[in-house]
Amino acid sequence: MRRLATIALAALLVVPLAASAAGAASATTDLSVVHGVPGVTVDVYVDGALTIDDFTYETVAGPLSVGSGSHLVEVMLDGEVPGVDMPVLAGSVELPPGGNVTAVAHLDEVGGLALSVFSNDTTFTNAGQGRVVVRHAAQAPAVDVLAAGGVLFADLANGEETQADVPAASYPVTLNAAGTSTQAFPSSGAVDLPIPSNTSVIVYAIGDLGGAFTLATQSIDLGQADGYGIVTVVHGVPGLTVDVYLNGDLAIAGFAPDTITDQFLMPAGTYDIAIYAAGSDPLANAPAIMAPGVVVPAAANATVVAHLDALGTPTASVFIDDVSPIAAGNARVTVRHTAAAPAVDVLAGGAVLLPDVENGEGGGADVPAGTYAVTLNAAGTSTQAYPDSGAVDVALAEGANTIVYAVGTLGADFELLVDVVDGLGEGGAFDDISKSVHSDNITLIERVDVTKGTSDTTYSPKDTVTRGQMAAFIRRALGLPASAVDAFSDDDGSLFEGDINAIAAFGITRATVYDADAPVTRGEMAAFLKRAFNLPAGGSTPFADIDGNLFEADIAAIYAAGITVGTSPDTYGPDDPVTREQMATFLARALGIGT
Repeated sequence: MRRLATIALAALLVVPLAASAAGAASATTDLSVVHGVPGVTVDVYVDGALTIDDFTYETVAGPLSVGSGSHLVEVMLDGEVPGVDMPVLAGSVELPPGGNVTAVAHLDEVGGLALSVFSNDTTFTNAGQGRVVVRHAAQAPAVDVLAAGGVLFADLANGEETQADVPAASYPVTLNAAGTSTQAFPSSGAVDLPIPSNTSVIVYAIGDLGGAFTLATQSIDLGQADGYGIVTVVHGVPGLTVDVYLNGDLAIAGFAPDTITDQFLMPAGTYDIAIYAAGSDPLANAPAIMAPGVVVPAAANATVVAHLDALGTPTASVFIDDVSPIAAGNARVTVRHTAAAPAVDVLAGGAVLLPDVENGEGGGADVPAGTYAVTLNAAGTSTQAYPDSGAVDVALAEGANTIVYAVGTLGADFELLVDVVDGLGEGGAFDDISKSVHSDNITLIERVDVTKGTSDTTYSPKDTVTRGQMAAFIRRALGLPASAVDAFSDDDGSLFEGDINAIAAFGITRATVYDADAPVTRGEMAAFLKRAFNLPAGGSTPFADIDGNLFEADIAAIYAAGITVGTSPDTYGPDDPVTREQMATFLARALGIGT
């Protein structure tokens, strides 16, 4: 058994996804228009028809659904019309079928007028990521774009664009003169740029760097689900140790046959899974198993199984694990047919429990807890297919889902693999949480490596969360990479210095002094989580004790997201310290997997 959360999340957060499935081509195109010429209000005509009226500087209009093909776009001074007055700008725009395009009226590097057309990338990002696109459309020389203190894009000239897929977070962004440390914009500080997950944020530098310079933004929803799932991986292909790649990046190395991983946390979304013989160069070799478009659902337990199909060809299947409540005294048994074999009936104690289970399928039933003698028969017959004689004893624990995988080839290397899932792992690691009302969520975040506890066997649920611990919780939950920037001078030597630097690089903390050993209040916790998970603004709350509080808006945001229900129906306790048990529930709910 292996723990893979750190490996898998780190891989997914730093490697861009190659082009994913896009929508089918249609006869129309989504067209957006950006007004990047300072000092004038204009009207925009497409093929002679007024399309955008009273269009002002810094505005992004659209998207408009326009027929594909070539179109004449004319930018007129407000109130003037084509054929009578001269356009400020005019040009032909080619719109591809089913595409997403933005036309930008702007200044060129020396102040002349220009019309640039950009095609917008609407392919999926990796789950947990967003896309940032920067387009230079200002009267200014080439610039370097810095995010969180590091150069994100270098030497971007007027009329050019560049993009990257990055972990969803809020980034402090600055522009430097290309190849220098001279900050060109803003004059001091940085511009905070939120990059939500599953979203392309397009930033336009427009105007005149020496005068009316500004940034305009356009956002495109890429249509993926937010949240996280709990994932287990099963290797059921006999005789082959493999490397598993997710969206082109190595996630599990040296994965041996008949192995079942621990549960780990994975951002929900669509993944291309490629499985190679261990040590193979994926650029030079074809995968042994290719499973494109595997969906990891949010707030669900899922298992990915590499196995043989009924004819013996390697394949992969995804199953959703049933972790719904089980009645007292009962257990759940799930059987999954993932072997090179025809359909079977599953018998327990001589009676058919699950009939006609085919390869790639499975089924389950709730039965009294106990040990059962299990056999497999050829479907619809009394001919025992496995084992050759007798039966296999399978112990079913009360309150747990015991999952049995039939793997290999019937009559050759066939065997049964057994996994036990109770929704929170195979039992908690901590001895001191049994009386906590948050014990389920504590066990859950331990199972997915968001917490390591205060020792190997203790969590200390009643202890107060320190600001240093808060940084560690968030960094692990989001899988944030390390930062080379030492953000604070007062945390030198702290156990959590690396975690603090990581969350500072992504704008999750904005303090000038961090104070790692200080307790975190419930108000501060709300601010941490709102920034960490890019939560939208909330509305009203039932909490009478947050009016005028510094963190009122943050508390409203986590209330709207279902992360908190308060300390009573009408109080939140913004100045109360957060305990470690409460933090487990806040984090589990923020990740979409908690109770």
